[in-house]
Amino acid sequence: MKVTMKEKIVLLGKGNLIPENELAKHAYRAMKWNVKWKRGLNEDFFRKHMRETELIFHPLWIAKLLVIAARSPFPPKKTPMMGFVDAVSGYRGLLSAMPHMTEFEADPDKIVSPVIHSEKVTKYIQDIQQKQINRQYLLKKPKHQIVELCLLYLPLWKVNVQSNQLQEIIYINANTGESEDYMSKQWKTEKWLKNII
Repeated sequence: MKVTMKEKIVLLGKGNLIPENELAKHAYRAMKWNVKWKRGLNEDFFRKHMRETELIFHPLWIAKLLVIAARSPFPPKKTPMMGFVDAVSGYRGLLSAMPHMTEFEADPDKIVSPVIHSEKVTKYIQDIQQKQINRQYLLKKPKHQIVELCLLYLPLWKVNVQSNQLQEIIYINANTGESEDYMSKQWKTEKWLKNII
């Protein structure tokens, strides 16, 4: 009998993951309205037609940023911000708050390997600074500092639904139960990888 060693990762969230027995409810909620309106598509339908469920851990780079805006004759205003970069697609943006982080032990085969590694992620963070933060400053653009950069893993439920009416793979955030449809669609495109400084 082969024993697999668990790998320690830093998880995005508090570690209170949605249990597998609640996935039918969240899979139904994740569907678009035009799908929900189809006759017979409800939580029971999803419960019966979920063929496979898998908890995976998706890599995200999280950056603590410091924005330093000059305001002479006053001292510069320092504003902390948070940015993220999807380590697979390059999709990126700003976070509204510092996310919770928890140490977690996961099966290595459930951990998605990052495409964007530490030596290249700085370009993506600079893109956030120039295209998203600088846009907020009309006249003089601020200076930027990357205070801290860390690789975290977002827990996702991958739910495979197969029936005559619906064939769908649904990604559900295991922390919140929200659909990660938009993020999962970015994995199939190179739009965010090409669109950088």
